[in-house]
Amino acid sequence: MRQAAAIRRASRQARYAMQELDRRGVEDLLVLYGRAAEEVRGRIAAAVDAQEEVPAHRLRELLAQIEAVIDGLAERRTAMVSQAIDRAAELGVRPYTAQGVGAVGGQQAVLESSAAMRVHQAAVRFVRDFTLADGLTLSDRLWRLDRGAKEALTRAIGQAVVMGQSAGRAAQDFMLQGDKVPGDLVARIAAGKAGALARVADTLTDRNTGAFAQVERVFRTEINRAHGEAYMAAGEGTPGFAGWRFLLSPAHPAPDICDLLAAQNLHGLGQGVYPDRERCPWPAHPNTLSFVVMVFEDEVSDADRAGRETALQALQRLAPEIREGALGKTKATYFDQGLLRTGMIRAPLRAVSARLERQGLIDKREQL
Repeated sequence: MRQAAAIRRASRQARYAMQELDRRGVEDLLVLYGRAAEEVRGRIAAAVDAQEEVPAHRLRELLAQIEAVIDGLAERRTAMVSQAIDRAAELGVRPYTAQGVGAVGGQQAVLESSAAMRVHQAAVRFVRDFTLADGLTLSDRLWRLDRGAKEALTRAIGQAVVMGQSAGRAAQDFMLQGDKVPGDLVARIAAGKAGALARVADTLTDRNTGAFAQVERVFRTEINRAHGEAYMAAGEGTPGFAGWRFLLSPAHPAPDICDLLAAQNLHGLGQGVYPDRERCPWPAHPNTLSFVVMVFEDEVSDADRAGRETALQALQRLAPEIREGALGKTKATYFDQGLLRTGMIRAPLRAVSARLERQGLIDKREQL
């Protein structure tokens, strides 16, 4: 099928474009957060006196200025995230359009431009309005990140300034009495100096636990969601469509539940293939690098149809270290003991252990 081959090529091209969107988006966000960190440092430098300390009467003003910096950062960041989501949704429908298939030598499009635009816009709305298990939408999560950044900065700086001033007064008493200033007071005084206060701004660009680590996670999650939802919504009416294959990214960092979802053949369509969007478990978790591709009927073999299995049978096929990554160490042990049931695979460990304990299948004391 020429159309199927063109869609495969266009889908691959769109995935490459998504990888570039992710890379450049993260770089641009890091620049944005870096500039905000520099602005915070500049506000601190302007507020300190000749002793490199923030006078008490200037502290409230400084903290208000820092909050204003975060407000400005939030506005620019939100615009950047929104633009990336829109672009990701556009890339999702592109493989089914005349532009997309034409770019890879194809001729027949699945969608007219007006239909593609409707799918594109619907995917953007879906991402904007999607509510996670915690009840938060995208805008809620971004607002919470910004509030957390404000609190982290203002609390750390405010406490360091106040404690430094208090330590300075206590140190004077020691010196007036001719005694050595204790080390803890010296440390608290140093923490209230301009250099130490400026380092607090590093939390904005911390890629492990700081504000940037959190926004990077949201950014990657939502652009991938926009792309995947648009791609699947646009494609299910394609002639010859058989399902969606859940694929691991080449950059998949470590075994997790995605390994099982990409391996199991629950519907006789092949490993990791699901017959429609409703039954496709993508995305499996936030910040996922996994993706989906269309599978056509001519790709489903007799061996695929004969190899239909349960999730537990698929788990049995996985190497022990992959199975442990997918389930977690304790649930993997339950599986090895023959205690795990299908409904327990993605259930929280606490709920699984409680159920097995109620059934008298495990002794909680033995788990300690």
